[in-house]
Order: sequence, then C-alpha cells, then structure tokens
Amino acid sequence: MDWTTKKRRGAARNQTSLFYTLFSSFIAVIVLLTSLNLAAYSFFSDNIKKEIILNSSLNLEATAANYEKHIKLIRNFMLGYLFDNDTQILKRGNPMRRYEVVVDAQRSLHLNLNNTLLYLDNLIYYFKNDNFVIERDGTRDASTMFNKFYVQSGYTQKFWDGEMESEESFRVYPAASFRSDAAFQQQALGTFIPVMVKNAYDHGFAFIALLDGSRIYEAFHQNKPDSHFFIVGGQGELLFLSSDSEGFVPDRTALEQKGTGYVRVGDGYYFYRTGAETGFTYFEAVSDRGLARQMDRLNAVMGTLLVLSLLIGLAVSYWFSRRFHNPLAAMIRSAQSLSAVGVPVGEGSRIKEFNLLRSALSDLSSSKEEYRKDLLAKNNLLQQFAYMSRLKKINGGGELLPTPIDTDGPYRLVLSQIEFKERFAREIANAPQRAFNMYKELIGAHFSSVYDNSLTFQLEQDQILSILFVKEEGAARQPDNLDQLVGLLATDIPYCNFTLAISPARYRSADFAETYQDVLDLIKQRRLGEDVQVIGEWVPQPSLMIPSSAEEQELIANLQSGCDEITVPLVDRLLDDLERAGALAQQFQDFAKDVVNRTVKIMYARNLPLNTLAEGGSPYDLLKSCHTLDQYKAFFHGLLSRSASAIRDKKSETDIIIKFVTDYVEEHYGDDLSLDMIAGKLGITGPYLSTYYKEKTGTNFSEYILSVRMHKATEMLRETDLKIQEIAALVGYYTVASFNRVFKRFTGITPSEFRRHHR
Repeated sequence: MDWTTKKRRGAARNQTSLFYTLFSSFIAVIVLLTSLNLAAYSFFSDNIKKEIILNSSLNLEATAANYEKHIKLIRNFMLGYLFDNDTQILKRGNPMRRYEVVVDAQRSLHLNLNNTLLYLDNLIYYFKNDNFVIERDGTRDASTMFNKFYVQSGYTQKFWDGEMESEESFRVYPAASFRSDAAFQQQALGTFIPVMVKNAYDHGFAFIALLDGSRIYEAFHQNKPDSHFFIVGGQGELLFLSSDSEGFVPDRTALEQKGTGYVRVGDGYYFYRTGAETGFTYFEAVSDRGLARQMDRLNAVMGTLLVLSLLIGLAVSYWFSRRFHNPLAAMIRSAQSLSAVGVPVGEGSRIKEFNLLRSALSDLSSSKEEYRKDLLAKNNLLQQFAYMSRLKKINGGGELLPTPIDTDGPYRLVLSQIEFKERFAREIANAPQRAFNMYKELIGAHFSSVYDNSLTFQLEQDQILSILFVKEEGAARQPDNLDQLVGLLATDIPYCNFTLAISPARYRSADFAETYQDVLDLIKQRRLGEDVQVIGEWVPQPSLMIPSSAEEQELIANLQSGCDEITVPLVDRLLDDLERAGALAQQFQDFAKDVVNRTVKIMYARNLPLNTLAEGGSPYDLLKSCHTLDQYKAFFHGLLSRSASAIRDKKSETDIIIKFVTDYVEEHYGDDLSLDMIAGKLGITGPYLSTYYKEKTGTNFSEYILSVRMHKATEMLRETDLKIQEIAALVGYYTVASFNRVFKRFTGITPSEFRRHHR
C-alpha cells in the first residue's frame, strides 16, 4: 500500500457526518427549550382549567349563534336575488342583449353590497353557457373574472362549471386567499368564503357570493391568547381557519366531535358546537398557556431562564456558524470550479456530505447536453400550450414560447365541436374521453396529410382546434378537401353531432386571437338537424319576436290552469314559427328553456313534485337530447301533458266543502255566482269559505270561477256555432264588452281571434 492511499484513507476516517454535526447542535437547543417549558408548565393548576372551560364555552356559543344567523341571512338574501324578476329575465337568453336589465341588476347589486353588515365583498351573477358575469364593478366574461380579478387556484372557472352540474341549490365552500392579477402587479384581496346558490335543475346559471372571512371572524368572535378558531363542514372538510392560526393543524380525533361540549387533547381543550341551521361544527382550541392569571408567578422564573437561554444560545450559535461556514465556502468554490471543463476542483472538505455534493455537481455538468436534447424533443407539446395560452389570454410570468404562427404567413383555423347524443351515453357511456381522443386523432391525421406542419389539439371539453398553414396560392379559396373527413364523421351520426367552423385565410399573427373568436361565433350558427354541418360564413340573424306578447300571456295563463289542449298546440305553432324564421339551434334551446322554466316555476308554486315532469331525469337534461323539430315537439307533448295532469289532480284533491263548491260552480257557471251566496248554502261565512278554499286548492275563489267560465267559453267557441254574445250570456256575462275584456286577459287573445285560430 503506497503513501497516497494511506493518506486518502486517513482523511476519510477524519471526516465527520453533517447529520451528526447538526444533530448534536440541535440537541443542545432542544434540551434548553424543554427545560424552559417544563419549568413554565409546573405552575398551572386545576382551577385555571375550569376557568378555560367556562369562558371558552360561552365565547364559542355566542360565535356559533352569530355565524348561524349570518349564513341564514346570506342564504335568504341570495335566494331573493335568484327569484328576482330581473334574474329571471336575464336567464331567458343572452344576458348581454338585455342591457337595461343588466344595468338595473348591477345598480341594485352595488347598493346592497354597500351594507357593511352583510360582510360581502362581492356577489356574482354567473351565466355559464354565455361565459358572462355581472358583479359589483360591472360586467365581463367569466374567464377574465376568475383568471384576473378574483384569482385562486382552487376556485377556477372550470371548478365553478363543475359545481354547477350538481343538484345542490346552496353550498358553502372552504375559505381561501384571493388576489387580483393587474397588468404590472399582483394584489392580495383577502380571505373569502365562497357561497353558491342556484336552481337544482338549472346547470347554466348560479350566484356566487364572496364572504369576507376575516371581517366576519373579527366581528363575531372574541379572540383569546393561544387560541385557534376554525369551522368544519358537514362532510368533515375544513371551511375556515382564523388568520392568527397559521401553521396550526387541528387534531383528527377532535374533528370527529358533533353536538355541544369539549374534549381534552394534549395540553389544551377543543370546544365544539354544531349549528342546527347549517350542520357546521364550530371549534375553538385553547391552550393552558393562554391564561394570564398565573403569568405573574412565572415572570421572575421565566425572566431568569430567558436571559440565561439567550446567552447560551448566542454562544452556541456563534460556534455553530463558524463550524458551518468553512465547509460551505469550500463547497461553493468547488461548484464554481466545475463551471469550466477541465479545471481541477481542489481538496475536499472534512464533511463527507459536501464531498458527495461536489461529485454530484460534476455528474450534473456532464448531463447538461442530454437535458437540452430532451427539452428539444418536447417542443411540439409546448407549442400546443403556447397556442392555448394565447387563445385563452393566459399571461404567465416568463417569456412566451416562439411558435410557427409568430412569423406572418397565411393560415386558417378549423374548430370542430362534438356533441354526444343519448344513444352514445346509453351504449358507450364508460369511454367518452377515449372516443373524443379517437376523433381528435382522426381529424389531426386528415389535416396532416394535406397541410405541412398542421397542428391539432383539444382546446375545450367538446372542441378540437386545427391550425392549417396554407400556401400562398391556395389561401384565397376555401378548403376543398373536407369531403373525405365529413364522410368519415358521418358514419357516427347515430352517436354524435359534428359542427366544423372554418375561418378565412389570415396573414398577420396579431389576428390569431380574433380569428379564433370568429370560428367560435361560426360554431353558434348551427341549425337543427342530426348531421355533420360545415360552416364557413357568418350570417347575421334578426331578432326573433317569438312568442309575441299576446302568445306569451296565453301560454302562461293556460300553463297555470293545466289546460294542455291549448298549451300543446300553441307550443307546436311557436316551434313551427321558429323553423320558418330560420332560427338557429341555440335559439330553439333558449325558447325551450324558457318554457321549461315557466312550467317548473308553476309546479313550485303549487307544491307539486318536479319528478312528474319528465321520465328518467331532469327536464333540462332531456332537453339537451333534442336536435330536430320533431324531437322538440315530442318533448313538449310529454312535458306539458304531465304538468297539466298534475295541476288538474291537485285541484281534484279536496274535501266535501271543496267538492260542493266545485260541483255547484260547474253546474251553475252561467248564473250570478257570489262567495256569500255559496257560503250561505254551506252554512258558513264568506270570509271563512274564501280562506278555506285558498288553503286547500292554492287558488282564489274568484280565480276558480273565472277559469271555469273561460274553459266553458273556449269549448263553445271551438265546438259550436253560437254567436259570441250568446256565449257571453251562457257563461254569466251580461255584456259582450266585459266578456271580451276578461277573455283576452285570460287567454291573451280576443274570442274572435281564438275561434279563427281553432277553425
């Protein structure tokens, strides 16, 4: 064994592990702090623990009551907005076309949010299908709202879209810190508790309220030293943790408690109280060290120990820093020497971990070229991300990745939208994403075979974007090679509808985002039908006044009375009017949703179960399966018939008094009927009969008489040749003018127009 080998082995034996060096230093600090804690804890007694229990229980009881009342207040406040007339108008169609209603809603919202006792930072109208929101400061698209003005990684637009698919009508979400991403800086907005309110069957609209968690906590809770306040939801999720409890982790055993009481965990207590209104459990964790009564006895001892610990800590820290500085400096010099190939690294450190790091840095330097090649291989995937960032206006903190479209030249965008039908969900429900990926590969392969460097990727859940780099000589004409692709897609028409939107050729890279918006608008030009539709030109659509004001009043009146012999033909006629006017598929959907909303609202008002409206699910889900005029008509035939049947059955569920009134009115509808006269025949008073009839049927007595007379009048107008003045006399009206006025208010049209429509 030579002298060099012996020297190397001796140096290895003299090396000291960094673990043992740090561990021995920390042991000294731990022993010192432990002795200090043991001396402090020795002064506590049982009477102090009793005081903790009494004060903390009363404090938590008041806090829980305040939170429960406020959550109930916020729920009622948001439900008032949900059923407000302005909200119903905005939900009927594109809210951006209801400018005056949007202005009124925003003004009312701004006025109510000025009430500081609500502790609301903002209340957001969210129209999911229109990507549109109304909030305190105005209106904007939803992506901008959640990606710029209220940014939180857990509460993105995609998250809210997913939550709106659920059937929950009211939900409180865990608190989170929000920020706004301005043009040149980020600004923290605070800790907010999101709350969502929506119709259980409406998956396209919801209200999102942002409660100021910090302000509510400061107003409702009296904080104590060394205490932590938090709220746990009904499913065990942590909804709120006070800002002064950062780093605090609640005990799992304590979180399982329900009701009212406390439990001892470690050196403190967990007090809990479950709210009857929300089912949330409110906790306050209090430590024994938080008592001020015993601190006077600890001052002398703690002061002495503190001074002593500071002196020892300073000495140990100085010694430890000197020991740590030398090898760290040696490691830095070694790393600097590795930056130049072939430069010797010098002698190693006495600590073996630093020597291992020096060796690892050398290996990393040799692997630099391999990493660079690997990054170049992934350039295609990163280009897709760059396109998506540009289209969705996602502003990152780094430089944008260069893409082929950054160089000016002719290009087109082709946006393909795939809509899965009911048969697909029934037969291939377990693999929707696999089928979507198959269509993406099919479309990408077709365009790649025709255009060099074309790129196809999934942009949304149901949309595929293709970027075609065309040549100068073919830029002026539309693509003429789509027949093969359309033929391939047409074989799957029983399972899917396909819409292809093609943009004109563009030459400037700055127009990329605008071109994408153009194809999005083209997608909305789809007509009714189960086929593959290729759309290359945007056609302006006139505003359709369907239904008219008179037709709308006639529809509402007959929906309320359960008269499907009028509502079904009326809706069929309105659908035919939309077809003749050349309405788009989206306009058919908007009209149908409006009729369904009115029917659901009438069922709610009469306390009728909504499961009678549709077989096998929500009527809104069944509406999505309508793609042709016949399918819409079949849907409404079933919906309106079931609704009318339920309303008529509700009216027939009565007792002997209601039966007498019903039979008497049906038999004497042409006589001079009065509430007091019929009540006298029953031996009761008129006010009592009016109240009793309203409670049992949900309809006023006068409204019932009016509906019977109008139904009899409509039957005579349809089935007889009697003159209108003769019919008026038969149903109890002495003049034709009064009969015409009441009939038009009930049906929306005059008796002459009604007879002409039904002849």
